[in-house]
Amino acid sequence: MANRSNSCVLQPEATASGPRYDVLTDVIEHVHLEGTVYFMAELHAPWGISIARAGRTPFYLVRAGGAQLQMGTRGRVHQLTAGDFVLLPNAAPHVVRSGAGVPVVPFDDWLALHPLDDAGRSVQHGRGALTRVIGGFFSSGGTTANPLFAALPPLIVLKGDDANVRRWLEPTLAFIENEIATRAQGATAVLHRMADVLFIQAVRAYAAHDRGAGGVLRGMSDRRIAQTLALLHERYREPWTLDSLARAAGMSRTALAVRFRELVGVAPMNYLAQWRITRALRLMHEKPLDLEQLAHEVGYTSGTVLAKAFKRVTGQSPGRYRRGIGVFPAPA
Repeated sequence: MANRSNSCVLQPEATASGPRYDVLTDVIEHVHLEGTVYFMAELHAPWGISIARAGRTPFYLVRAGGAQLQMGTRGRVHQLTAGDFVLLPNAAPHVVRSGAGVPVVPFDDWLALHPLDDAGRSVQHGRGALTRVIGGFFSSGGTTANPLFAALPPLIVLKGDDANVRRWLEPTLAFIENEIATRAQGATAVLHRMADVLFIQAVRAYAAHDRGAGGVLRGMSDRRIAQTLALLHERYREPWTLDSLARAAGMSRTALAVRFRELVGVAPMNYLAQWRITRALRLMHEKPLDLEQLAHEVGYTSGTVLAKAFKRVTGQSPGRYRRGIGVFPAPA
């Protein structure tokens, strides 16, 4: 993949009429994290744990000692040390262990042997070196339709020896540790919000520094495609066609179609449908709208058209999704 600058990801380019629409903020704000569960683990070597939980996105913060993390059984081994933060955005199966060759056990089996106490703390006793980890899982709910998830890698590792990472991570960690330790009233709500902070900061750091960024993040590195993305995000209700979008972006129809797919990974009209459904998913969590109202809110001409797009993007009907989240049944 060719090298390219990601500077415009965090610093939207200014135009004669003012700053460009902040696509990254728009995408992140539509990430709906649910049900965050935190734990603190004190692990004495040797230890090894395999984690495979579909729909449960894990994150780990190494507070002391070190560990190895490996994706699957043949992936690259990442050496983690104190201060490092790890996020697996799409809940890919992985192994964490104290060292090479250490046998591993499934997470549920390990948890049965070392259950969490009332404070969410688990201890594996032993005589080996100590590793202390704050970790957690959150559910991404329906947000996997969000184009951000397709743009993120299976694993994001932020190193604690990076001054830019340490500047925000250390105070965030201290705050989380205090909330977990005190369990004051409202602590659960606060910890949910802190999971949002960790996720957003990890995405921002990745977008700013990783030249391997793909999807919408890669598209934002190209001036014309970034302008096109801004149009689709800011004016998503408009009845765009490839022709009208190309005119607005100052490109030919063919050039836009080819360049957009090359960078973002999907055709412009498919991206628009994906973004409209992402917005619809958020609205379904927030408002008791019927299908026709929902269609109007996100730029579709009817509930029938919305329902077809919804199923194409998410794999299920709006009604089934609404029943699954258990909120706001469709008005009669």
